[in-house]
This record gives sequence, structure tokens and C-alpha cells, in this order.
Amino acid sequence: MALIELSPETPAPPAPATPPPAYFYRRAGLALAALLLFALAGAAPPAATIWQRVGAVPVPASGDYQLIDGILYAMDLDAQPRTLTAWQAQPLRRLWSYRSSTNEDPFFVAEATPDITVVRAGRSVTVLDARTGAVRWTSPVAVQPVSDTVAYVEEEIFRPGTEYDPASGDPGQLYGTNSGSLHTEPARRTELRGLDLGTGTRRWTLSFPGSVFTAWTADPGNGVVVLSSDKLSLISPATGEVLRERPVPLLDGVRAEAGEVVGNTVLVHYGSFGTGGPVIAYALDTLAELWRQNRPDPAGNSSVCSGLLCVSKVEELVVLDPRTGADRWRIADTDLIAFGPDAVLELQGMTTPVRTADAGTGRPLIDLSPWQYQFPVQAGGAFLLSHLNRDRTTAFGLLRPGATEVQLLGRLPDMTVQCQAVPGVVACRVGDRVEVWAFRA
Repeated sequence: MALIELSPETPAPPAPATPPPAYFYRRAGLALAALLLFALAGAAPPAATIWQRVGAVPVPASGDYQLIDGILYAMDLDAQPRTLTAWQAQPLRRLWSYRSSTNEDPFFVAEATPDITVVRAGRSVTVLDARTGAVRWTSPVAVQPVSDTVAYVEEEIFRPGTEYDPASGDPGQLYGTNSGSLHTEPARRTELRGLDLGTGTRRWTLSFPGSVFTAWTADPGNGVVVLSSDKLSLISPATGEVLRERPVPLLDGVRAEAGEVVGNTVLVHYGSFGTGGPVIAYALDTLAELWRQNRPDPAGNSSVCSGLLCVSKVEELVVLDPRTGADRWRIADTDLIAFGPDAVLELQGMTTPVRTADAGTGRPLIDLSPWQYQFPVQAGGAFLLSHLNRDRTTAFGLLRPGATEVQLLGRLPDMTVQCQAVPGVVACRVGDRVEVWAFRA
């Protein structure tokens, strides 16, 4: 406790000030420099904390790679048999290798979860343990995971003896959308089977006449959409229960031939998909009919519209209101990708970013012309942007939904246009290796 004496007397004047010794200034300067260093370090973190090299993985020139859910899969396509090697991306370390039982095309990782890795090799699928690479089970047809624990397979059943021989060169219409082979007659029926993704154990089986269109949707409903020749259904992937179902009408005696799920809307096409003709739109949550319209023939328009309801006309894309089918806005010579709930990404040739725009009106939002390439961030809703510099480096930025500008990340000291990204990690092909970098959003 400090005591202060109060005296009625006038205090003596202070002694005249004298200059402090020289060493005082040196110490004071050092202390001030240290304070400034700490202050600046807190206000502007070093770039290495935002953009940092993790390491590199060797990949043969004829090989390929995939970055999925934080795991980098390197594929040696010249090896006999073909080899898949899994690497943990951050910190970088080799996990395991798997040798395929076939050298047929294609060969790639179709899906991956923290528990399993689904490998497509030729017509078959092999499900591996994600931690060890050990084979858990195999399937002769494609497997569609719908969660970390559930998947379904779709198999067309044809009359025996109808398989087409390509060497014959016989004319005529051929059938077989997902069977891996062509047939001279339509499928008699299609079987859907729900499976336990970890073990391959069958959970349920449903049969539909002829061929079907299927698509899985996580929201709303967490179901498998099935369009058969006469009805539209929503199936529970866990139990096979029919959650909702409705008949699909004939239009001028023509049956529906193709389906498409865009956001919360199911589009049923009459006539061959992509050639124009009648379309009926249904709400995904209720399967109630929303609207009908006749689509024009796109007549060679190669523009892409992904995640949005669009009509391709001769020289433009028309963006539609999903609830009414009414025209919202139109644009020429540009590809569109849905970007968050309220925006779109405009591209040239599906590679070069142009701008972001309001999804409802087409009003420009962010100018992206300084950037040359875009790479979607898997499961992140964002896009990694890049451009090549004159000093032979590659600069990167991050475009996030709802952002008003691109966040600058850093540079890779090489030139590359082949990149893949997941939240927090980017992998880019540079010669015979894949460079792995971490970034902080």
C-alpha cells in the first residue's frame, strides 16, 4: 500500500533537468523497435501463414491425380497392373497403394469418404478401406454413394442373346445406358439395389420396367429420384421406401425419355435430351407440377449452364425462374455455373472467369478479368482462381460465395494450369510431380 503525505508547505522546485547518458537512447531505441516489430507482426501476419508449401508427390508423365476430401490419389496408368497410391495431403505422407485387377479404361477414384475409397476400373467397382487400401468388396456395375454409409447400384436387365457385336457393323438403334455394353433391344427392366457402403451388403431391391433415369439429391428429401416410363418417384436410399410418387403423362402419345435435376426442380424431357421438345418441371420436395414449355432446338449452341435452369437458344442462354419457368435474363457466348444461393459465375470456355453476376437479374457483381483460370473447391462452394505471371510463377486467389472481392493467397514458383482444390489445400501438376500447398481462407 502506498502512502502520500499531504504537506501545507510549498514544495521545493525540481532540480534542473540534465541530459540522460547516451546508452539510455540506445536502450530506448531497441525497446521501441521491439514494440513496433510485435505490433506489425500482429497487424499483418506473414504470407506464409496464408499460403504455404506442404510438399510434392511424384506422378508419372502418363499418370494422373485426384484430390478428394483431403486425400491426394496418384495414378500410374503405365504400371502393370495400374497402381493407385493414396497420400494424406496435410501433412503430406504416403498412406497406401492399390494394384488394380484390370488395365481397362477408365481408372479413377469415383468417390471417397473418411471410411472408404471407391475405385472405378473398367466396368467394375472396387471399394477399399480408406485407411489401409485393403479391398472391402467389389461390384460388377457402378456404385453411387449417397452418404458415408449408404450407396445404390442401377443395373439394366436385357434379354439374353441381344448383346451387340461392334465388329459386325450392323446398322440399327442400340440400347444400354449404364450396363457397359450395347444391346439390340431395349432393357426388359432395371433393378435398383440399396447397399451398405462399407460391406456391400444388400439393404433393398426395387424393379422398374425398361430403362430409368436416376439422380441422388441431398436437399431436400435426401432421396433417389427415379424417372421410369410412366412415373416419377422419390426413394429413400437407406430403406428403399417410396417417399413420393406421381404418374408422368404422355404428351401427344410420346413417353418421357430423359430426366434432369437442377437445384430443387426435376425436369422431364420428351424427345431426346438436348434436342429441344416439350419439358415438364416438377418441384423436388412435393413432385407437384410447376410448369410446362416447349424447348427450342439449341442448334449447335455449346454453352454450358450448370446448377441453373437455362434454355439454350441459337446464340444465347436464357436463365429461367425455377418456380414459374419465366425468362429472367439472357446472355450470349458465355458459360454459367451456379455460385452460392444468389449468384452465378460467368466463364469463357468453362475455364476463363469473366465475372460474377446476380442470379436473379444478371447484374454484374465482381470483375474477374485479371484471372485466367478457375478451379472449383470441392465441397466448399468456392473457386480457386489463378493467372500466369511474366516471371514464370502462378498467382492464386480465392473466390467465396457472398464475397465482394477475390482474396489473394500467394504464388507458386512454377507455371501451371492443372490444379485441383479442396477447402484449405490445392494440388497442381508441375512436370512429373504434383505440388501441394495449404491456404487459409
